[in-house]
Amino acid sequence: MDRRNNAVYIDLENIEYELDLKKLFETLILSNKMEEKEENIFIIKLACGNIEAIKKHEKRLSEYNFDIRNTPKITKTFKNRADLIISVEALETIIIDKPSIDRYVFITSDSDFTVIMEKLRKYGKEICLVTKENASNKPIFNNSCDEILLMESFLVKENIKIEAKENTTEIEQKSNETFVEELLEKILLSFEVEKLYLTSYVGTLFHQMDKSKIIQRSKYKNLNGLLEYFIERKRIKRQKNEKGHYSIIIN
Repeated sequence: MDRRNNAVYIDLENIEYELDLKKLFETLILSNKMEEKEENIFIIKLACGNIEAIKKHEKRLSEYNFDIRNTPKITKTFKNRADLIISVEALETIIIDKPSIDRYVFITSDSDFTVIMEKLRKYGKEICLVTKENASNKPIFNNSCDEILLMESFLVKENIKIEAKENTTEIEQKSNETFVEELLEKILLSFEVEKLYLTSYVGTLFHQMDKSKIIQRSKYKNLNGLLEYFIERKRIKRQKNEKGHYSIIIN
């Protein structure tokens, strides 16, 4: 059986609540595009933070054999060095390349990590970011990785309610719907009139522009639901091309 090698790096300084690591790893396994005879292997698991952050997460991290590293501040005026240490460790894997890493997973809300994320992508590596919802749509994150997962989805059960109060308001729901509607409209404006475009191609463009999957947190739930709304508004039509594949055309 072939392997898909994964490296997981956790910035403990940017995680307020404990993570459900079981759910996280299950999601990482299912979200990784694999061939039938491939297996996900997590060969690097590193978590960095100060003593206080380590104490909060140490038990769960130990159960998953994480390498836990204390990264204290050098002086009171300097920030924690977790981002620097993790970045150096990740870059070193490119230099050594034994074994080669296929996908890098960074769990953080610190935009400083986009430097190493961009560098790894330069070498053809797949990047997954797990970050807070309020940071997930930052352009700097969307342009530095291949997939964004929401940190709130992996909180231990007793913490989920704390986060959910702010994430399910009517205002945010409307905001999400406005966002995805405007995003699809931007895509349509880039298309030629009376030319067929595969819905799968639309989906690819949509994902490239919204890796945090805001559409799943809107009333549309998925791209098909959003396309149906635009069809009802007579903005687009859906039909099959000469090969029988579903496509859209701008009215």
